[in-house]
Amino acid sequence: MLDPFLILTPVLVLAIVALLGFVGCSPTFVVLKAVGVQHVQTTISSHAPGTDTGEGTATISADLLGLQGGELLIATVQWQSPQAPILTGANWMQVTGGGPFLWNNMSILSYWATNPQASTSVSAEAILNGGSNVTWNLCVSAYSGAASATAPYSPEASDPAYTGPTPTAPAISLGPGDMLYAVGFAADPDGTFPGSTSLTAGPSLTAEFPAVKNPLVEDGGSGIISAQVTSNNPSAEGFIVAMGMKGAA
Repeated sequence: MLDPFLILTPVLVLAIVALLGFVGCSPTFVVLKAVGVQHVQTTISSHAPGTDTGEGTATISADLLGLQGGELLIATVQWQSPQAPILTGANWMQVTGGGPFLWNNMSILSYWATNPQASTSVSAEAILNGGSNVTWNLCVSAYSGAASATAPYSPEASDPAYTGPTPTAPAISLGPGDMLYAVGFAADPDGTFPGSTSLTAGPSLTAEFPAVKNPLVEDGGSGIISAQVTSNNPSAEGFIVAMGMKGAA
């Protein structure tokens, strides 16, 4: 049997709205919007060892489409060669303190940029003179709701000599509306990268671009948080880099 109050509730609501209109008040309906940094899109592209045919360089492309403009862009590159990659497609700058980190005889370096207003796509390219001696990767992500003219802060990296299933970076203190960005890597026990090792996201974090599980881009979290990934191989050589992204005021 229905409670009579449940039947009367819609009538009461209509009566209140009518009364507000009678006394000259216009009812206001508030639409709640998400606040803070929000992930928009991530793309991970790989390139085999060596150079492109007929050229002395190797180039990886990673496209982000369907953007709105004004997003914070973060790119992380992993490679093995004496040269550092050159990034094009945006006004890329190296994250201060964001590398290059040395791990498993490879280098890992993060960059950031602001997607211009009204720009609906970014075609990022990493150009490496002489190519890489191992398979190398370009990870590019876009985030809305960020202070996109502010560089990622407090970059941290795990112990490069770590062996085990859960490489973990030192904790980062996130402000209200901020978000953690991290990229995890893992090699087989003999150092082969990526080999047969795959990764899943750590606690309170979300894996982005699930088609690629090594390297693994993840984000999320709040408060004081340590970035972590979990390997399917308990004897893997693991590594992770992390940094905070400031939310727009």
